[in-house]
Amino acid sequence: MSLRRALVLGSLASVLLPTVHAKPGTIKVQIGAEDDWRPYAYTLSGKPMGFSVELVQAAWAAAGVEVELVALPYARCMREVEAGKLPACFNTLRDSRTEDKYLWHRHPLFRARIGIYGRADGPSEPVNLQSLKGKRIGVTNGYDYGSAFDDDPAMVRDVANSDLTSLRKLVAGRVDYALVYDRVANEIAVNNQALGQQFRLRGTLLETGLYLSFSKRFEGAAALVQRFDAGLETIRKNGEYARIEARWR
Repeated sequence: MSLRRALVLGSLASVLLPTVHAKPGTIKVQIGAEDDWRPYAYTLSGKPMGFSVELVQAAWAAAGVEVELVALPYARCMREVEAGKLPACFNTLRDSRTEDKYLWHRHPLFRARIGIYGRADGPSEPVNLQSLKGKRIGVTNGYDYGSAFDDDPAMVRDVANSDLTSLRKLVAGRVDYALVYDRVANEIAVNNQALGQQFRLRGTLLETGLYLSFSKRFEGAAALVQRFDAGLETIRKNGEYARIEARWR
């Protein structure tokens, strides 16, 4: 099936849709967006919001693509991409475990740090990857934490449905440490002040780039990768990326 034909499929299973009243050469695409990862990507009154949401919208607009974001839990979003039901989802960590599963744009959408969090009343010594061996570690369903952690059988993982739940388990003593991106943990602490007083950053697991992961099974995805690359480069050059970044700083 050609990309042109894919663009005119109107069923829910197809996520490239015809654009009504669009400029010539403009297409409309549905992209999966994580729904519970504030401040990067979340929903407010049913509407996708966040730093990475705005970056994605701006990059697609610069590429001449009208984007409709479909907000989903991250694990489900990635299943839809792997099955070819969605062309892409964000925000995905790119490493040796994910490299061959998806198609990738050239440069990260943004970079972020995964923090190692412990209880406020616990040991204050710095913690690193090696310190986690044999400990019970809170992680979030469907998330990747880098191959050094994810491929290590000595890591005892306790899987929660969200970073908030993982931090609640930490404070309750059900896990020894929790892995949460630092800006996400800060946001949780601001919005849950009693909880936020009871956990502390003890170390950094990894600083990494986050991407849109494009489906290898969705026909036309390779062309969309090229469009997104061009759009992301445009907003970096024209200052829009920096303006969005400043609003979410």
